[in-house]
Parts: sequence; structure tokens; C-alpha cells
Amino acid sequence: MSITNLESVTPVDMNTFRNVVGHFASGVTVITTAVDGQLYGTTASAVSSLSMEPPMMLACLNRSSSTHDRVVEAGVFGINILAEDQGALAFHFGRKGEDKFATVPHTLSAEGIPLIDGALATIVCHVAETPTGGTHTVFLGLVSHAEAHDREPLAYYRGTMGRLEPTKELAAYQATRTWVLLRTSPLGEDLDVDAIAAASRADADHVANALVKLESEHLVFRTESGKYQPKPITAELTDSAYDSRATIESGVIASHLGKISEETISGLREITAKLADLRETSESDLEEFLALNVAYHDALVGVAGSSQLVDSFRRLGIGTVWRQALTAEQWSRQLDHRHVAELTEALAAGDAPAAQAALAAHTEFGKALAREAVARHGGQV
Repeated sequence: MSITNLESVTPVDMNTFRNVVGHFASGVTVITTAVDGQLYGTTASAVSSLSMEPPMMLACLNRSSSTHDRVVEAGVFGINILAEDQGALAFHFGRKGEDKFATVPHTLSAEGIPLIDGALATIVCHVAETPTGGTHTVFLGLVSHAEAHDREPLAYYRGTMGRLEPTKELAAYQATRTWVLLRTSPLGEDLDVDAIAAASRADADHVANALVKLESEHLVFRTESGKYQPKPITAELTDSAYDSRATIESGVIASHLGKISEETISGLREITAKLADLRETSESDLEEFLALNVAYHDALVGVAGSSQLVDSFRRLGIGTVWRQALTAEQWSRQLDHRHVAELTEALAAGDAPAAQAALAAHTEFGKALAREAVARHGGQV
């Protein structure tokens, strides 16, 4: 078999790769292990069966994960395939710096590996080989125990977790919402359900349902003929969206400030630093700026460990309107990250009043900028 000269291969763009592989629907698992009675676990989706004879599984773990090193040390690991009602556990085990099993019902296998109660299936593997690829180690494990239960799986599809069918609906909703906010169909033009479905590879019925939901969110309206059209975005709508998002983030800060891990703080600081770099670059990218803002706020809301709360927060986002409302010169001159930096340091210090004040300032800044952008377009976008 010939081996490709990898130095001659140009890798695909990372954002393109992330988008494409996100179309692969997979289950969600928690990889667990134990060393000297101490239990470890981390969320993973890169898991699959490898062979039937002998029975083997494959699991990929990032080498930066503490669970990775413990699996290497223990030589045995558990695969817990989560059920549809265990989405919160995926967030729980995705964080670092805490005793993750203190509040999670589990049973120890004969090898002492924690297996999560209520999972769709549990599998115990003994490490046979450990090839590496990129930032990950691929653990090839010989299966010594496997048990399944009559439950529905937790599915992961295009960045969303849930039951597979509702997850498809959510993907269609997100695609339809982006279509509307990007004004792919201009104001005054009917929204073509079939065209949106074809472009987003979604079911037409799911797109139709998404339009019903978007009408309740005041982003589209129904004409006398029964068709939907994009609804103009006004200053009143942008104010409402910013206030609602701030309410969610304020609640997360009030309830979960003490639970923010060092890993999360480190991630927020990294994003803040990247935002600062973009502000100093004359040819900075609006798309990257918006993506970083989304990542920052998703990480903050994600501290609550609720996929439903993160989903509700995302649905209030109107960041795509900036692509229509601002030129490159306008956005680079006006978008600012200073309140985000203040918020990050307040969160790191565990200073709730300072964090709330920074969040309020950030919200007011965003609202003011949105009003200016809308006014520049004659009062609607």
C-alpha cells in the first residue's frame, strides 16, 4: 500500500472542516476510568465499534485531557453511551476541575471503572493499541463487558444535542433563521420553503415549522396569501434581543459564578485576547469577530450545564444582522471588546457585582451600536 506524502497535501480550511463533519450525526459518550480509587471522566463523540472478532471499540481523546492520561495509566476505560435525557451530563463531563462523580449516580465494574446509571449502553474496554493522530490518541480497546438498555439515544448533529429527529428540526431552524437574518431573501420577497430546504439539506416540513417559530420570534411575518416574508429588524427588536440575552447571562452569573472552572476562565481569556488582536489588525475579519463573540457567550451560558438554556440564548442572537448593516470600515471602527475584557477578569476574580456591571455595560454598548446601525439604514434592516 502506498503512503501519501503528507507534506505535499494542503489541509482543508478548519472552519470548512468543522462545518462539514458537523453534518455527521453521532451518539454522545462519556469515557471513564479509575486510578487508585480516583474516578475520571470526559465527554467524547469520536467513538465507534472497530471489529466483531475480537470485539473491539475505538475511542479518541485529546491529549490535553486529564482523563486521557489516566486511561493510559489504568489501561482500561469505560464507554457510557448517553440516553436522550442525559444531555446535561455531556456538559457536566465536558468541564474540568471538579469531582465529576460526586453528583452522578454510577456503578463500578469488576475492574473498578465507573459506569453511569441510566445510560443507553455501557462498555468496558482494555487498551490494546494507542496510535496517535493530530492532537488526539486513538485508544483501541478489547471489550470485556457490554450492556444495553431500552432507551432512546442522545444524538449530536451540527453542534446540537438531543433526540435525532428534534435535532434535525433544530438544524433546519438554525439554517432557516440564518437565511432570514442574512436577507438571502430580501425584504418584501416571499420565503421559498423548498429553496431553503434544498440549500440547507433539510426536510421541507422542518423548514415550514421553523418559519412558524420565527414568526413567534418576530423575525418573519405571514402575508395575506399565507406566505412568509422577512420582517424588518428595528431598534425595538434589537433592544429586546440584547435585554433578553443579558437576562440569561446575568442569571448564570448569579447562580453559577462559583462553579466556573479554571479551564473555562482560560478559554474566555483566550477569546478576549483574540478579540483584542482583531481590533488592532487593519484588515480584521468581521466573520471571525462574530464567531469569537458567539464562542465567548456560549461558553459563559454553558457554565450552567443546560443545553436548553444555551439553545434559548442562541435563538435570541441577531449577530448575523451586522453582516448586512455594517461595512468593514464601520464595524472595525465601532465594535469594541473592552467590556468583555472587564467581564472576563471579574469572572476570574469571582466578583459578582463587577461581573454584572461589566455585562450591563456590554449590553448597553451593543444596544447603542445596533440602534446606530439600524438608523443608518433608515430605521430598519
